[in-house]
Amino acid sequence: MCRLALAVALATAAASPSWAQSGTGQPSGLNSALSEIRQLRDQKQWLPALSLIEQTAAKYPDDDTLYVLRVHTLSEIGSRERAWQLYQAKPQLFSAEEAQRIELDRLARLTSASEYFVADETRRLEEARAVEAANQDYLKRAGIDASQMPLRMRYDRLDLLNRLERHREVVEEYEKLRAEGYDIPGYAMIPIGASLMDQKRPKEAIPVLEKAIEAIPDDNPKKVQYKIMHAYALMEAERFDLAQPELKALVEANPDWRTVPGAPLPYENWDRYHAEVNEAMVRSYAGDLTGAQKTLETMSAYGPDDSGVQSSLGSIYDRRGWHERALERHRIASTLDPQSIDARTGQVESLLELQRVEQARPIYNELQTVYPDTLQSRTLRDRWNQNVGWQWRAFAAWGRSDSNGSSNVSPVGSRDGVYGIEAETPLLGDRWRLTAGYADRYADFNDRRIHDRRGAFGVRYTYDRLDVHLQANRSHDDLDNTGASLDVGWRFSDVFDAGLTLRKYDPEASLQARAFGITADSAALSANWHPSELTTVQASAQAYRFDDGNRRQSLGVNLDQRLVTRPHFLLNGLASIYTSRGTRDDAPYFNPSRDASLEFGVRADQIVWREYERYFRHRLTVTVAPYWQEDYGTAWVPSLRYEHEWQFATGQVLVYGVNWSRPVYDGQRERHLGFDAEFRWGK
Repeated sequence: MCRLALAVALATAAASPSWAQSGTGQPSGLNSALSEIRQLRDQKQWLPALSLIEQTAAKYPDDDTLYVLRVHTLSEIGSRERAWQLYQAKPQLFSAEEAQRIELDRLARLTSASEYFVADETRRLEEARAVEAANQDYLKRAGIDASQMPLRMRYDRLDLLNRLERHREVVEEYEKLRAEGYDIPGYAMIPIGASLMDQKRPKEAIPVLEKAIEAIPDDNPKKVQYKIMHAYALMEAERFDLAQPELKALVEANPDWRTVPGAPLPYENWDRYHAEVNEAMVRSYAGDLTGAQKTLETMSAYGPDDSGVQSSLGSIYDRRGWHERALERHRIASTLDPQSIDARTGQVESLLELQRVEQARPIYNELQTVYPDTLQSRTLRDRWNQNVGWQWRAFAAWGRSDSNGSSNVSPVGSRDGVYGIEAETPLLGDRWRLTAGYADRYADFNDRRIHDRRGAFGVRYTYDRLDVHLQANRSHDDLDNTGASLDVGWRFSDVFDAGLTLRKYDPEASLQARAFGITADSAALSANWHPSELTTVQASAQAYRFDDGNRRQSLGVNLDQRLVTRPHFLLNGLASIYTSRGTRDDAPYFNPSRDASLEFGVRADQIVWREYERYFRHRLTVTVAPYWQEDYGTAWVPSLRYEHEWQFATGQVLVYGVNWSRPVYDGQRERHLGFDAEFRWGK
């Protein structure tokens, strides 16, 4: 009310009515004053009109017409709560239509005010809930059934429902309004578009947001925000070809600094800033993580105190595999803005990748308590369950080898296959899992099928840099042996990790040797260097100790290098070098004294269809390698693999594929054709 009194005083001084300036003292009469008040209102000079109303009311305090004009004018200038209070004092002075407009104006004002900053975020929806209660109170007082709600109230309530995060109701009401043939005004399209996005319906959100943007004046400070939302809808509909140019044009349309005529200095253009941040993020979702990183790092250097830039940069680091760096950025963002949802969500995601679940849990629980129904929280909940819940893997493979009528010497036999299942319990104490599995590996040698059937039970410990998995297994075949395995992994940094694997009675040792009652223990060391998502180098050294005295060692290095990145297409170059040797020349199984290969190839990966976490993609891998074996010379070995990958939900993936190759064993070329399938549930 103090602000209103000041505004009235200023308006009185600036635009006093003619009778007040003439010095005649008092108006010639009430009718003359009412006429001038109406003229000022017709010209939308609300404050001068209100000033004149107050001056006239001082002389004629009981005049009902002045009272009504005061209420309407207060409502027009935005003081709708005060207008409603005055209306409530004398409702008999107003027509039913006027009463409804005053009531709805007040409810609309309450709705828009409910989005203001709340210091205690646990109470962030209290204002919106209070407005919903006011809506229900009005309907009850007016004797209006909810199904007969006034049209304007239905439009205004869309924004309230959106703010209450009742997005499904927003979409349902939108569909009802369309079915009833109403032309929904542009201002009501904003909450509809936002709720459609929350419900993962971006294709429907696009035209809705377009109508809303068209209806918003260019000088509305939120217009850029809505254009950004429209670009995200295009992106989430997989239309990167439209989303990226739209955001780029939005950046270019806004200068770095804005100027005002007569101002001594320009000032920051926040429209440009928000457009540039989001343009970088959309570019990253299209695959250009390197370019997005450079943009955001530059912005971070110029504005280190901005939480949004810091958390966005952390997200880029996470997707590039740099989880320690990402966590640092998310923590900075959270320090700058403790209420930032992005910063806290980013911390949880980084900590999960770093295997620090116990540190992530309190942040996750807080977000789920305060923001249980937002799309961001639902997505994080799926990711959390994927990481800490049950882990399943079912797999099967079948293959056939032949050598054009010659004697088959393939180490995998004329027929080979495997099927099995592996499972891990949800995390216990945020660090432990119990594990179990069963697998049957088999191969046919000289019309005899050899099996290695094993059941296994074990325990896994994971925390921070360390991952240890210890299992005991028992074979159920003629050899009937009890084995064990130990896997130890250590992460040295974001870009380098290594592992040690020890096997007693290794189930992946030669089935051809097992046909002769020969088993093997093994040990392996591996190292992985992955400087970014574009490059991976893996090196491994492995040694087998067969119980016939044979010792076999191998070394290998693999390179996987991204060559082409497009929103729905990736092309990677592949290269590997391998060499091995065995100590026995008379082993009854394939055991080259020395051999080596140098392989080159490409892998094409295309996303055919995607809707958020669900997608279908296919991959084609083509390689060729000169393979050399001591005493048998060199031969070229080609191979092809084509596979499909379906993700039905977060952490639910089915992969199946066919493969073909022409390997050479002891100088004899064979042809191998195989099919494999795998279903994974969990991380």
